[in-house]
Amino acid sequence: MRKLFSSQLIEARHEMLSIFESIDLTLHDAVTAFVTDDMELARRAKKKTYKIDARCANLEAVCYNLIATQSPVASDFRLLQTIIYIDFNLQRMSDKVRRIARAAKRKVNNDIEFPAEMVALIEQEAASVYQVLGSTAAALVNNDLAAVLALSEEDEAVHGAYQEFFRVFNRTETMEVADDAQMDDFRRTVMVSRYLDRIANIAMESAYRLVFLLTGQRWGADDIADADEEELESMRIPSGEGVTLDPVSDARYVSALAPDEVGSELAALIARVGTDGE
Repeated sequence: MRKLFSSQLIEARHEMLSIFESIDLTLHDAVTAFVTDDMELARRAKKKTYKIDARCANLEAVCYNLIATQSPVASDFRLLQTIIYIDFNLQRMSDKVRRIARAAKRKVNNDIEFPAEMVALIEQEAASVYQVLGSTAAALVNNDLAAVLALSEEDEAVHGAYQEFFRVFNRTETMEVADDAQMDDFRRTVMVSRYLDRIANIAMESAYRLVFLLTGQRWGADDIADADEEELESMRIPSGEGVTLDPVSDARYVSALAPDEVGSELAALIARVGTDGE
């Protein structure tokens, strides 16, 4: 019975990572659709988010069922709490990806032309978001508390691009438009930058939950920002028998992520997984 429970815990963790991978890949599609005016790609990205939502709902149900039927304690319970918390954030991220896909469709349907500078800033912001997502995946797979601490610096690039985008937008608001409806469509479309910023924030919140999983401390963003690696590592507590934290195994479930986005350590694990599978 205990062996079955341990297996179910591992499967739930792997599904969480797999959903994270799907969100990352779908975000790439949604942003590409927005930048290139690809209506079909936007439709496919939007459709994928609904499948992601269904997977999130199922994962949540599985976790609550394990809590109800197995009465987990200590590290097992922390793992399930962590998966549930991250799963909730994955649903939030999926919603923002879907909004980007909708904005891409609106941009095409209403023949909205963005100034080249604004398009370039969306691409710049998206590239920074991909780095945050890759670092979050690396932290979750490698159980890396140091990587969690470094995330706030990576997010600064995202927020900087977001702020610059809206500075440019505020200058652009004076452009000539056919009517108020067209300006309203334009304003709703530019929210893509805000959605990207939120996706990065939500990913960071997910990574911060790793502190609770590995130390048992319920620290918020401010507490983590004030800590250093040595302090966090000193609070790390042993995992229970049922919590198998195996980076090599976990890497399989994020193996489709771009190597230049996940960092050298996770990229090496992914390459190793690919070699082992041949």
